[in-house]
Parts: sequence; C-alpha cells; structure tokens
Amino acid sequence: MPPRPAGTDGSDWSYREVIEDRYKRMAVNMSASLLLHQIQSLAVVLKLAWLCIPVYISEGNPNQFLWALLALLVVGNVCFYLGKPRGRCVLPLMKVAASCVLITVSLTFISFWKMYVMEPKTSLYSRRLYKFLKDQGRASSPTTLEVLKTVEGLVDVFVLAGCGVCFFVLNNWVKDAMELVKEREQRNKAAAGSAAAAPKKKR
Repeated sequence: MPPRPAGTDGSDWSYREVIEDRYKRMAVNMSASLLLHQIQSLAVVLKLAWLCIPVYISEGNPNQFLWALLALLVVGNVCFYLGKPRGRCVLPLMKVAASCVLITVSLTFISFWKMYVMEPKTSLYSRRLYKFLKDQGRASSPTTLEVLKTVEGLVDVFVLAGCGVCFFVLNNWVKDAMELVKEREQRNKAAAGSAAAAPKKKR
C-alpha cells in the first residue's frame, strides 16, 4: 500500500475530505461540461451559419474566421468525445478540447472587435443581408434591419457566453485531474522508494 501522506495519522480526516471533495467537484464539472460543450458547439454552428451570409447573398467567400472556427469546432469535438468524458478520461485530449474552446472565445472576441470597431458599419453582415433583401424586394421596413442587427449581436453574445462558461468549467476539471495525476505519481514514487529501502533495512 502507498504510504500515508505526510502530516496525517489514523484520526486525521482532513486529507481524505479534501480528496473526496475534489472527486465530487470533478464529477459535477464533468457532467456540466458535457452539456456546456454541446451548447457552445451549437453556438459556434450558429456563428458559422451567420458567417456564410456572403455566400448566400453572392458577395464572395466567407472571411477567414469561418475556417478557423470550423477547424476548432471539429478538432475540439473530436478530442472531447474521444477523451471519453463519461468514462475514464484521456487527459491530453481533454486539454486539447479545452484549448480549442478558449481559442474559439479569443477568435470570436477578435471578430467582434474587428466588425464593430475597426470596419465600417456597412460591412456588418446584418446590413449586407438587409441590403440584399431590400434589393430583392423582400424587405423594406427599418424594423427588419433592427431585427437582423439584434440577431447578429445575440449570436456573438451566445458564442462568447457559451464558450466562456464551457471553458471555465472544463478547465477546472482539467486542473483537478492534473493535480490528481501529479499526486498519484508522487505516491507511486514514494511507494517505490519505500519498497527499495525495505530490503536494505532487513540486512
């Protein structure tokens, strides 16, 4: 059996309570991560659909953010589900999945800042779609433009919020798992050292 952690004895429950709390927290975080990862994936899919507006209105190819978000979505989901979140998890894959979510948040924020701050308002997808619909005679009311602008903003907020919360919860699980792996390795090393020292004492 591995040696008892330093500073504990048979009546010391603090170490055991810390470990039990960590396992409970990890179970809660993983259950939440399963749902949150699906939500953030849905948010990214909606964002990808919105970024395809230039194709729909025949104004050329989507911008570079679409391909980056698509790659992150595919890689993140593959790593997340290959990591077996319902069973024994593969920690390196879960790290990659968490990193993909974080990069998605960063790219969405950059895209948000670029579209709303750096570029003219006429470049907004909502305005371009409204102009297309107006030219087609399918929309003429200013209310339609306001609705499209609201949808555009909600999609961006949905992606930022969904991915942000998902990364926070998933990253907490990854950190707890890394700490457990580190502690297990330390216990194994201590046990191996004790086993190697035992024959010498008998001699």
